[in-house]
Amino acid sequence: MMAIISNARRRPLSTIDYVAAPVEERAEAFATFAAYAGTFTLEGNPVTHHVQISSVQNRVGTDLVRTIVKLEGDQLILRAPPIPRGGALVATVLVWQRWKAEPPRR
Repeated sequence: MMAIISNARRRPLSTIDYVAAPVEERAEAFATFAAYAGTFTLEGNPVTHHVQISSVQNRVGTDLVRTIVKLEGDQLILRAPPIPRGGALVATVLVWQRWKAEPPRR
């Protein structure tokens, strides 16, 4: 499984070279984007994501437990337990939408 989570109000960097971008811009970019991937196990409810790679290195080798709230059609809604974010505990609801690949163009 793979998760890519982005704040809808992210601002672009002032340069295409993300290493040379001003440190404040890089910090904001990091704080408004997260990604992780790995395997998962599902034994009833909850589902557990076993993180093998992540934009936050501290998560590698950890398990993220998610409660299944609803599965309907191409949409899965999960609830994550509260985690510290910006000095407060924040509970998150994750809405997963199945990606539908477009047929190849000929």
